Amino acid sequence: MLPEPPLDSARITLRDDLLRFRDTLNSIDAAAARLQRDFREASTAALLSRARVMSDACARSARNLPLTHKAVLAADTPDKRRRKSRGEMVQALDRLRGVLSRCRTDFEAMARPGEGETVRGYGNARAIPVQTALRKYERVLASFFSAMGIKVSPLGAPVRPLAS
Repeated sequence: MLPEPPLDSARITLRDDLLRFRDTLNSIDAAAARLQRDFREASTAALLSRARVMSDACARSARNLPLTHKAVLAADTPDKRRRKSRGEMVQALDRLRGVLSRCRTDFEAMARPGEGETVRGYGNARAIPVQTALRKYERVLASFFSAMGIKVSPLGAPVRPLAS
């Protein structure tokens, strides 16, 4: 097995932009997990804080989305597979824009003083569709990386040895 050819500078930039955006989405997942983990026992003040963190995470990702959208549109797509995958990626980002906007709005409203029990009762129901949208986006992102010839390995993952 031969080593992967090195990425050109355009694909390195694209990969880095997409991974930065993906990292902002991870903060939404973390906030939703904290909300789901202890909503039964948490104080109303803690629940308000969880809603505020969720709203802030969604707002942060929404602010980063236009740069990611621009990077995807600028990607070099010389063949049909890459063009198709880029179109799917643009659609996924457009869908995610709406989900992030609603997430920010919903959790911002729940983070207001006196809404702790609202977070307890409805927070998880509002977080689940956001997490579902994130999973769908991750699948499209993986497909896009594959089409673009971009391998993404976890940090610290060992390099696979070459076949002799």
